[in-house]
Amino acid sequence: MSRIKPLEAPFPDWFAEAMAKVMPPGVPPLALFRSIATSERAWTKFSAGSLLDKGPLSLRQREVVIDRTTARCGCDYEWGIHAALFARRADLSEAQLADSAAESIDPGLWADDEIVLLATTDALLDRKRLEDAEFDRLRAHFSDSQILEIVQLVAFYHGVSLICGTLALAPEPGTPTLPFKGV
Repeated sequence: MSRIKPLEAPFPDWFAEAMAKVMPPGVPPLALFRSIATSERAWTKFSAGSLLDKGPLSLRQREVVIDRTTARCGCDYEWGIHAALFARRADLSEAQLADSAAESIDPGLWADDEIVLLATTDALLDRKRLEDAEFDRLRAHFSDSQILEIVQLVAFYHGVSLICGTLALAPEPGTPTLPFKGV
């Protein structure tokens, strides 16, 4: 159970309108969203920086970054949501999904650009920066707008992981938990 009681229906109009834009029809709002929305200001700040819209990366590239970030942060809640709702649509295999949570990745499972995404995510989480050689590898595969999106995804989902951990959110029903702990 969340440490902050999530909103319950009927929702305020501003939140119902926001959920109509981000949730699939007939799917109730996630506990994370309902918990943050207990403060309209917190929701406004969260949704303004959330990158929930389609950006310059493919769905698969986004999911590689999000899955690795949330796994490295030990966030069962968010990793499980993305594993359940987006992995298949992003054409991630079960082996790749499990590998996204492994201490070190198996390069044989990934395309070259995805290996760069995973290494970039690890470097940003470990050192909060990229060395020149790491940035050059990133630039060999991605445009400037994509690079900014990658860094923002790591930063945002690191923050989401902090929120989920602080609120002690239990995984959503039917979502998997991380196959490995302590990455």
